[in-house]
Amino acid sequence: MLRSGTTLIGMSSPAAVWDSRARAVGAGLGARRIFADLANGPSSQIKLVEQAHAAGLLPVISYKVGNDATGAAAGRFDEAAERAAAKLASYDLCTAVTFWHEPYGDLDGELYTAASQRLLPIFKRGRIKVGPILNGWLLDNKVSSFAEYCPDELFELWNWFGIDTYESGTMENPGSRKPADRIIALSTYLKSRGYGDLPIGVGEYNGYSAQTIADAGEALFATPNAWFGCLWNTTGGKGFEVTGDRLEAFKQTLADPSCARTMPRVLT
Repeated sequence: MLRSGTTLIGMSSPAAVWDSRARAVGAGLGARRIFADLANGPSSQIKLVEQAHAAGLLPVISYKVGNDATGAAAGRFDEAAERAAAKLASYDLCTAVTFWHEPYGDLDGELYTAASQRLLPIFKRGRIKVGPILNGWLLDNKVSSFAEYCPDELFELWNWFGIDTYESGTMENPGSRKPADRIIALSTYLKSRGYGDLPIGVGEYNGYSAQTIADAGEALFATPNAWFGCLWNTTGGKGFEVTGDRLEAFKQTLADPSCARTMPRVLT
């Protein structure tokens, strides 16, 4: 359960432009999405984690293992995970860790489950909290596929549950499916599985309009147990750097009274 506090609104942006984009969005950021790879060793992206902590931000770390999920399930990355976890735990600051974000299309549910069961218990120590970040669009009309990546045995392991979610369609022709809809759908899904109290995270969200970005922020604030939500603030995939009225909409989210100014939310 989450203790009293408000939702952390964060950002994902390449390290080379993080500082400039953080200045552009202004005050209020509470989390930073970080992508690391145990195939590159236990210190992968550890400097970014330290920078996030120094700035008072919750690091939301997505670990991969090169392209070797089978090796991860067999224990090939246990030592690297152990050393990485020990380093993260040594900070004694709340840290969110996930394994292989958006696994649909990369791994089947069985391999994802096996590798998660191998690695996440290594990280689950001290103030490190573990959870998934699944493909949010599956909640539109592929809920059975979504469920393949969250069997009961993983629910018993996870401290929180997350998705990445983008607006459907294109910038020129937006679709009807919005990030806010999927945040609400996730909350409903977790209740249907009997885990309605599990803290919710959004690793990445973006939108083609100011309204979509504003609505996503409102959905995070309105959803019980929403822990963090990180705006994808770069151009790539289905996301676009926030500028103009889209940037102003995100600034308004950060200025909302429900947005945490520091990192008061911890998990027990």
